Amino acid sequence: MRARTGSAVRVDPWNVCDWVVWKLEVDDPEQRISEAYHEAGMGLLLAAESRETMVGFAARLGCVYEGCKDDGSYGSDNDPCYAWWIRVPQVAHAQRTARGWPLVVEECRQQLDRMFADGHHWHGWVDERRTRALSTGEMMPLLL
Repeated sequence: MRARTGSAVRVDPWNVCDWVVWKLEVDDPEQRISEAYHEAGMGLLLAAESRETMVGFAARLGCVYEGCKDDGSYGSDNDPCYAWWIRVPQVAHAQRTARGWPLVVEECRQQLDRMFADGHHWHGWVDERRTRALSTGEMMPLLL
């Protein structure tokens, strides 16, 4: 009897990298990074607060906090968003949630989510440019 085979298992192209950089992005329905918010200096305050929190939090998970941008946008409406970058070691990159994110990235997301008043829609993916630069020894690109 032949064994049944399902669909092909997708190979993770990043499984050969010692470190994988994940980008987390959250939408901003409260317009916390709107012009008025920035004029009050609050956008920079949130970026600074998240740095203070996440540097140590990521390190406790064996990861490296790389930074935050508070002036991004996403979608066809260019809705404002925040973005964070977390460098994840390969062993942690391989341990995934049902969503497909590394467990440590999900823990970082939960920690960051506590900084916002309400639930938000989060996006996460591998930052290919930064991961490649780490792997090849090239100059690290700017956070975009």
